Parts: sequence; structure tokens; C-alpha cells
Amino acid sequence: MARNQQLRVLQALDVARTQLYHFMAIVIAGMGFFTDAYDLFTISLVADLIDHRYYPDGQRGDYLPVLINAVSLCGTVPGQLVFGWLGDKMGRKRIYGVTLLLMIFCSLASGFTFGKSTNKSVVTTLCFFRFWLGFSIGGDYPLSATIMSEYASKRTRGAFMAAVFAMQGFGNVAAGLVGTITSAAFVNSSQDKIDYVWRIVLMFGAIPALLTYYWRMKMPETARYTALIAKDAKMAASDMSAVLHMPIVPEDDGVNELASQDQYGLFSSEFLRRHGLHLLSTAVCWFVLDVTFYSLNMFMKDIFTKVRLLDIDDDLLKFKRTIRITGVHTAIAAACTLPGYFFAVAFIDRIGRVKIQLLGFTMMTVFQLCLAIPYPKWLECNRNKYGFAVLYGFTFFFANFGPNTTTFILPAELFPARLRSTCHGISGAVGKIGAVVGVFAFHLLRNQFRTLLFVLVGCNLVGIMFTLLLPETMGKSLEEITGETEEGQTLDDEATTVNADDGIHVVPV
Repeated sequence: MARNQQLRVLQALDVARTQLYHFMAIVIAGMGFFTDAYDLFTISLVADLIDHRYYPDGQRGDYLPVLINAVSLCGTVPGQLVFGWLGDKMGRKRIYGVTLLLMIFCSLASGFTFGKSTNKSVVTTLCFFRFWLGFSIGGDYPLSATIMSEYASKRTRGAFMAAVFAMQGFGNVAAGLVGTITSAAFVNSSQDKIDYVWRIVLMFGAIPALLTYYWRMKMPETARYTALIAKDAKMAASDMSAVLHMPIVPEDDGVNELASQDQYGLFSSEFLRRHGLHLLSTAVCWFVLDVTFYSLNMFMKDIFTKVRLLDIDDDLLKFKRTIRITGVHTAIAAACTLPGYFFAVAFIDRIGRVKIQLLGFTMMTVFQLCLAIPYPKWLECNRNKYGFAVLYGFTFFFANFGPNTTTFILPAELFPARLRSTCHGISGAVGKIGAVVGVFAFHLLRNQFRTLLFVLVGCNLVGIMFTLLLPETMGKSLEEITGETEEGQTLDDEATTVNADDGIHVVPV
């Protein structure tokens, strides 16, 4: 099968200078991730209130926080698979708004109950809508990643995708701030006002999604889907001419030639030969990363209580307990999580994806060993708790300046356009299975935290091994990475000139 020179419309995207539409795409896609992180992490902050309100005196045992933390993560797994597949079959934009609408509805519905306000009806209703909220959040991952990778230039693609993903950090901080402010507003109220606090915090997640919906619907379909999958050269050229503010000549012959080529499917031996190892590696790396990331993030309260960094005795008013819990969560997110994302944006297109992923897994291993090996010492002296918090925070810094960002980016670059969203969904779904495993692993080993840390170290080592099997994608066009064009047939910035009358042309350099 002969591989052809890249289409002009794709060349124009690959060499485009950074423009307003790039930043608009980052904000539009990023606000989805802001909402995703807010919705996923707020539940761990208000679980204490829900537990106290509906299961006083320890009636529910220890399963409730685990259940309400895990149910939305369980929903993300089918969400990534279904919406990832639909993104390749129906178009990225066509269903991009569906995920947001479902997210808005389920965020609002999470704050309501049906039938009698008994503990069973409230928790059942909450879990039902949290599952479908997770389903919509799962769908946002492959669609946002694919759209941003297909819009960005090859020179800045990593930074733009990392910037979209960095909005997750702001959502994490917002979750802590909203939880703190809402609890503080009710701190002098009677304990029967608990219902208002957790419902307001959960329903607030609908606001950023609602504000983004209009602009998400105004985005044009990506040129790579329109040209390479829908085979509509005129529409691709028209959409990107409007976006790039330059005339681009349609190439019907080039698109027809691409359509006549043998295009292998996901379950073909050709895909297995070319991309099987890539899919396995991206999925395994995402899995082991999420085991660590979600177990340490969603149960931060329990971990810091063990080392006496967080004092939340049972006699403390529930609102004050929540203020302390959300305050610590916000401090860790602002001091360690967000800087990690910023470093990833700054260096992803300078150092490369694979090197940053290796660095992240390695440093996470180092800091987790520093927590695990002298763990009894951390518990002996009250002053040691601050050193524990610093090392714990550095774990999150290198997770974000490392595999938490790169596992999101690489699956959107390594696979051909017709399978890109599907393969990203598969990798992400396996990752979220890891998140569910992490939640239940913490529950099972909650009294053996040192053992859990050593298990997480083992996960990091597996991540390092599979990262070594991944190719570097920095500075290459998507078609060059996936083999859809021959190496060397993509254009450098200096090889492209634009003529206002005739469109984009290639000149020798």
C-alpha cells in the first residue's frame, strides 16, 4: 500500500502559528476537564457529611465512602469505550456536546433524591446518578484529547494537550475551595443543614459545563476526521480556511486516493503488527498510574489522619471537620498538583513525552519509598507529619509532571485517525479500571498503609518498563507518527507559504 503525501489542509494545521482558535479550543476542551476533576474529587470531600447524615453511629460500617467514591469511576469505564468508539464512527464534534449535556444533568441530579428521604433512597439515587456522571466524564477523555491533538500544530501539540489536561488541576482546587466556602457558610448552623452543604457542592459542578456548552457546539469538526474519515475534502478545506483565516484549496483527488487504500481495522493482524504494542503499553501505563493517583488522592483525608496531620476527632462539629478536610485537599492541590501540570505544559515539547513519563514514574517511586521505608518513624513524632506531607505532595507533583499528563497525550498521537478516539478510549478505560482497583485496594489495606505504598511502588516499576516500549512523538505530525504518510513527506514551517489568491502551496527550502 503506497502512503501518500500529507493533504494540504493537514499541512496547514501542522505548521500553523499559534492563533486565537488554539486558545479557544484549549479553554473549551479544558473546561470539560475542569468539570471532570471537580465532579470526581468533590465526592471524597463530602463523603464524611453524607456518612454522618444518613448513617449515624457507624450503622453503615466502612463501605459507604468506598462505594460512593468508586461508583463514578466505574461509570467512566464504559463511557470511555462507548464515546471513544462513537467519536470515530460519528465524528468528534457531533457527540462532543452529548457528553456535556449528560454531565450537566447528572451533576444537578446528584443533588436530588427521589421518594422518601431515607438513607437507602438517598444513597441509591446518588450512586445511580454518579454512575452516569462518570459515564459522561469518561466520554470527555477520548473526545477532548482527539480534538485537541487534531487541531494543534506539530510543534505545540504536546503543550496544548497538556494545557487542556491541566484544567483538571484547577478543577481539583475548585473542589476544595467550594467545599470549604460552603461548609464555612453553614458552620454555625444546626447539623440538620448537612443536606444543603453536600448537595450544593455536588450541584455546583454543572455550572462550568453549562457555560461551555454553547462554544463547544460552535467548534467545527476536525479536519482530520472530515478529510481522512468522512472523505469530504471541500468541507475540511472550508472549515480550516475559516479557522486559520487563510484560503486552502480542496484536494478531492488526494482524498479519493486515500479512500481507495486498504485501511486495516482495530481487530486486524495489521493493526496488531503496527500498533498492538502501543495500545498495550499506553493501557498498562495508564492503569498503574491511576492505581496510585486515585488511591492517594481520594483517600487523602484518611492518610493524613493516620499521621496526625489532620485532626478530625468525632466530637468536632461536622462542618468544621469538612472545612479542615477540604482545606488540606486545597493546599496539596494548589502547592503540588497545579505546579506539576504547569511544568508539563512548559517542558512536554522540549523534553518529550517518553522522557517525562519515565521521570515521573521514577520520582514517584523514590518519594513513595521515602514514605514507606521509614513509615513507623513518621508516626512516632508529631513534627514528622510536615515532612510526610512534603514528600506526599512531591508524589503528586511528579505524577502530573509525568505519567498523569503523558498517559492522556500519547494515545491521542500514536494511532491512525479512524481509530484514534477508540484507542484512546480503550487506554483510558483500562486506566479507570486501575482507579477502581486503587480505591478498593486502599479500602482493603487501610490499616496497612505501608504495605499499600510498596504495592504502589511496584505499579510504578511496571509503568517504567512499559514506557520503554513507547516511541517518542514530539515534533512529528500525526500522520508521520501513525505511518499514514511516508517519513519526510510532512512539511516544516519554512516549507510552507500562503498566497491569498491560490491558497496554501509548497515551496522548496
